[in-house]
Amino acid sequence: MRISIAILTFAAAISLFISGAGASLAPASFGFPTIVQMANSVAWSQDTANALRYEDVSIDFGGGVPFGPVSLAFPSIHQTSLECQSMTHTDFAQTSEYAAFAYPFVGVGSYGLPVPGLA
Repeated sequence: MRISIAILTFAAAISLFISGAGASLAPASFGFPTIVQMANSVAWSQDTANALRYEDVSIDFGGGVPFGPVSLAFPSIHQTSLECQSMTHTDFAQTSEYAAFAYPFVGVGSYGLPVPGLA
C-alpha cells in the first residue's frame, strides 16, 4: 500500500508540471502597414553656342564701256560683313515627391483568410 501511495503522489506531482499542447492561428496584430516613399531631385544644365560669320565681296566691272562720245562707267563694289553671336542658356529644376500607401492587415482566421490570387 505504501508503494501505491508513493507512486500516486509521484504521478500527481509530475502531472502538475505537464501542460496541454495548443496553438492559436489568429494573430494578435493591429494597425495598418504603411509604405512611405520620398524622393528629391535637383537638375542644373547650361549650354553655350557661339557663331562667327565673315563675308568679303569685291566686284569690279573694269574700265567702262565706250558708247559714242560718252563712255559708261560702272562703280567698283566692295563689301565686308562680320557677324558674331554668342548664346548661353541655363536651366534649373528642383522636385520633391512624397507618396504614402496604407492597407488593412489581413490575418489568419475564419474571417481573415487570404483570398486566392490576391495574396
